[in-house]
Amino acid sequence: MTEIATLRVQILGREFPVTCPEGQEHELEAAAEFVDNRMREIQEKTGNSALERLAVMAALNIAHEHLTGEITGHDDELKRLAERIRATLDRLSETEAG
Repeated sequence: MTEIATLRVQILGREFPVTCPEGQEHELEAAAEFVDNRMREIQEKTGNSALERLAVMAALNIAHEHLTGEITGHDDELKRLAERIRATLDRLSETEAG
């Protein structure tokens, strides 16, 4: 049985608790930093500060780069990153709705 670790990652100055298999904390932190950097780039370019919109735009850009071959890497890593983005968006939607 895989042990689960919970980390608190920072994205655009907000903290999000995210789980991952124990031993993959470094990869999760790297993914969070990657997403944070991408969202900050988009925020600077667009002037938009709506977290949900920036997250969707970042996810679309990352997916586009992957699909067009601009991002190299393993599909499994990108799937994990996409799942983390999806989970973060779900939590964000729940937080903003409440």
